[in-house]
Amino acid sequence: MTAERKLVTLLVPAYNEALKIMASLTAMYDYMGRLPDRYRFELLVVDDGSTDETAAIVTAFASKRREVRLLQQPANMRLGQALRDGFAESKGDIIVVFDSDLSYSVEHIGQMLETMEREQVAMVVASPYMKGGKTTAVPWNRAQMSKQVNRLLSAGSQYDLHTVTSMVRAYDGDFIRGLSLKSMGPEINTEILYKAQIMRARVAEVPAHLDWSDQAERIATRKVSLKFTTTSKLLVFASFLYRPIVFFMIPGLFLLLISFWSGGSLAWTVWREAGHLGGGWDARITNGFAEAWKLRPQTFIIAGFTFVVAVQLISLGLLAAQAKRYFEELFYAATRRGD
Repeated sequence: MTAERKLVTLLVPAYNEALKIMASLTAMYDYMGRLPDRYRFELLVVDDGSTDETAAIVTAFASKRREVRLLQQPANMRLGQALRDGFAESKGDIIVVFDSDLSYSVEHIGQMLETMEREQVAMVVASPYMKGGKTTAVPWNRAQMSKQVNRLLSAGSQYDLHTVTSMVRAYDGDFIRGLSLKSMGPEINTEILYKAQIMRARVAEVPAHLDWSDQAERIATRKVSLKFTTTSKLLVFASFLYRPIVFFMIPGLFLLLISFWSGGSLAWTVWREAGHLGGGWDARITNGFAEAWKLRPQTFIIAGFTFVVAVQLISLGLLAAQAKRYFEELFYAATRRGD
């Protein structure tokens, strides 16, 4: 029976979490200990170069618990590197990535594990923005910015997900370890979904509760602005990677519409002016253009400029779509060979 139980790696990236890490690890460890009939587990903490006592606390916690391991980074490498190293070091059949500050309750672990096994998917995402999910005590500005970024990413993705950026997820161990990743920051979560999409992996989403109620001190030190942070800019750029053709085609078609409207307006002006002139049709049309230029020179400029830019944008969109498809085919083939 023991050999048949799946091994779950609870992967916890941590940076300067000395104030909360002991309580968080205790809650996670105790929760996993309540699932012995279903899963074996290891608790892998990746200390991302903390400058406080985080590593020492984790070491002390692990000294009396053989299921707990610490992977210590020599310096702050950021979330993406911490997750990549954690994936490589993990041994689990299933890997659950979880917040070190317990902004999501430990019950979400079981919910994701159940969904993964029931629906036979490669990944389960915890989502506070889907129906049934919610946020508590998250600053309004921060929540709104996050929701808008996720809407943009979701619109570009082939998955019907509400929280593309969520870090709290469950992964099939072999799948995530076999995925070639390169992001250094939080955008790694978007990269994983994009590459899962390339691999035609099935993904599920479960409602989650993001709760910052007990983080008043942490929230007070986080300056939240409506301006995009560096991470937000990277995430917006990630939506370009999902469907680059949209970023070129939509403005291109809009400018093409302006060009056609301006051109049609000019044609009407030329026809109207030509009808007031004498002589043959060639002379009348030529003079009609001359009169239209005198009356509306700016329309000629707008029509010409928007047409040229529209053609360039549409061409770039087609080239980007072709390059994206070529990359995806190469990535799929290379990853499948790695299997």
